[in-house]
Amino acid sequence: MSNFEFLLVLFSVNSIVLIGIILRCIRRKSPRTLVKFFFLPILFSLVASWFIQNYAQLSEVSNRQFFGNLLLTIWLLKSFNSYKSFKTLLLEEFLSSLRVMIKDKKFFKIIILVLKISFMQFLCFCSVFSMNYLSGYSTLGLIDFFGFFICFSGILLELISEKEIRNNISTTSKFISSGPWAYSRHPDLLGMSLFFCGLQVLSFGAVGSEWSIIGFLVFVYIIYGKLAPKIEHKIASKSPEYISYRESVPKLLTFYKK
Repeated sequence: MSNFEFLLVLFSVNSIVLIGIILRCIRRKSPRTLVKFFFLPILFSLVASWFIQNYAQLSEVSNRQFFGNLLLTIWLLKSFNSYKSFKTLLLEEFLSSLRVMIKDKKFFKIIILVLKISFMQFLCFCSVFSMNYLSGYSTLGLIDFFGFFICFSGILLELISEKEIRNNISTTSKFISSGPWAYSRHPDLLGMSLFFCGLQVLSFGAVGSEWSIIGFLVFVYIIYGKLAPKIEHKIASKSPEYISYRESVPKLLTFYKK
């Protein structure tokens, strides 16, 4: 089985599961299932990639692949009860277009739209899929440990950010400026980006996986080119004080408070 055939099968699995979730949402006339389980297709595709790798005897399961898949699986399971506001903002335009197409009964355009979303979703996670084709040497090297370090740094930053959010739930402020938010306007997004960067570094240990960096670049563009501006616009529209905060704190990271 060629790399293209491998990825095509996984993309098909991803698209079928995503279509199933959207059909359920259409029947229930609510997007809640899609928002909650938006990354479920990736989990199915991940399981399918393991099955194909073993059934077609593409390669042995390496330590790099095992731990990379384990980390991503934990993140995907966590996503079912996390990132609700992020997923809602990301799917805002898609859901709006979907409602119009359903009303106008443009079913072919609905399929094309869903396939586009599935492709972008699949592309963002292709670093791990590339690991599951030809996973490379089983022995972990320095670059693998560096990838693990970046992954765990991202996870730690996410956990600290989530704790700060919980600590500020009862406050009257419209936005958070304490804790990690004193050094970055989006520490939670930065933590997520570090996690995916670590997975990308791990994937470099696999054979012929260099192309997957395209997916990571797309992920970064979606996070900081699409999602972050939407978050900031939403907060600024509710709290004018956010404008001065935005001018004093960088989008990514600073090592001192102004």
